[in-house]
Amino acid sequence: MGLYEEIGKIPVLVGGRFGYAVNPVFEGLFLAAALAVEEGLGTVKEVDTGARVALGLGIGPFTAMNLTGGNPITNHSLDVMTSKIGPWFRSPRLMKEAMASGKPWEVPKRDEKVELTPEQSRNIADTMLGAYFGLAGEILDSGIITLADLELGVETGLAMRAPFSLMNEMGVDRALGLVEFYAAGHPGFPVPKCITAQARAGRPFRIEQVIRRDEGDVAVLTIRRPRVLNALNDDVYDQLATHARALAADKKIAAVVITGFGPKAFVSGADVGFLSAIKSPAEGVATSERSKVSGNLFEHLGKPVICALNGMAFGGGNELAMCCTARLVRAGLPVAVAQPEANLGIVPGAGATQRLPRLVGVERAAEMLRTGRALSGREAVECGLIREEVVGDVVDAAVRLARAAARGEVALTPIGTGPIETPDHLPPVELGHLSRSIDALICRAIVEGCRLPLADGLRLESELFGECCATADMRIGVDNFLANGPRSKAVFVHR
Repeated sequence: MGLYEEIGKIPVLVGGRFGYAVNPVFEGLFLAAALAVEEGLGTVKEVDTGARVALGLGIGPFTAMNLTGGNPITNHSLDVMTSKIGPWFRSPRLMKEAMASGKPWEVPKRDEKVELTPEQSRNIADTMLGAYFGLAGEILDSGIITLADLELGVETGLAMRAPFSLMNEMGVDRALGLVEFYAAGHPGFPVPKCITAQARAGRPFRIEQVIRRDEGDVAVLTIRRPRVLNALNDDVYDQLATHARALAADKKIAAVVITGFGPKAFVSGADVGFLSAIKSPAEGVATSERSKVSGNLFEHLGKPVICALNGMAFGGGNELAMCCTARLVRAGLPVAVAQPEANLGIVPGAGATQRLPRLVGVERAAEMLRTGRALSGREAVECGLIREEVVGDVVDAAVRLARAAARGEVALTPIGTGPIETPDHLPPVELGHLSRSIDALICRAIVEGCRLPLADGLRLESELFGECCATADMRIGVDNFLANGPRSKAVFVHR
């Protein structure tokens, strides 16, 4: 698992069964599409198009067969699955005919528009979604994989909308109804126990994005959202807070390590999509306050908390790291930590304006916060933000440090919670294209907030984050990021 993660893949742990955890989805969805054609819901082209749209696929199931040359393998696998998984699985008549003819499926050509009636679209969508949810639920019921791993494996391996997130989005009751409807018309198709139970409970599925494992008396939390480089959103913040409360009460756990999944990022920042949903200063204050809850809990956990920076920590990632008792970073990172919020036209909202000055000094912190300049791992160690660079496995090193600190063998100094001396005016910096109105708010947060106790400074930061949400430049910066990506410079109007 560690090897594949280190080389940039996304491994999931799966038990043994024919087809394992992802093939039954891929081949089962082809079977559902073929049966839909046999049952008259549309032509191959029409079902291929309807399935692609309904499931969020890049290409439809028949197109995938053509591009991969998958007919022989799928024909064989579906027949084996009949006895290995369940009686619904079998190679359909349409596949047998295609195998006999040796011809490819007649699928939409590149850029060809296939028109479906609203009724066709609805019928194909309901059929494919019912099959999809039933297939995913059967795999989860089998016990060979966890829900979070199945979600990640299907989304990544098949490049489609993840099943349990999609069920949550439409409502688990409705998802169950689609599965039951599909099963009623297709003998041998399962109605999974996990979906039935979740619908009866009246709750969405819980999809773990913060994974806990215990190494003796040290708990290791891994933030795992690889498609967005582990970016933070409300769900991740909530899961971190839930883990923090459980760890505080767990007498078997003496210390905690927090890390991120993969070799690229600890946390790439806050998910800009959830920032774009903020509509008012009051919502901005509430968002900033929510983003601080989990960090505050870890800061006051009463046990050593070590951040193992497996990759870059930007924005909210660095803010979470600064809540930990100490930070380690994998050696050799040319870009390790940054607070790039000024580039988005926003004030940092999860504690950076208060914790960074207390850790590295007001002048250096102000320059980082106002310009967004990143530090290498070596620079972060030199200025005191990070304890040390680690050659080798940074998580293993963090576990050792956490355990030693818990036993009193190593003394770690927590962040100061009192006011710090702050000048009336910060040294000038070159802002370039950055917003002067946002810069003024960042300066206020540093100068006024750092003269207060940490808790009061954090509250002031939230209020100033709310103020920035009323500016034109915040909208400009966030919209530019979503439209053009992080390398594009926003054209701010300084108001």
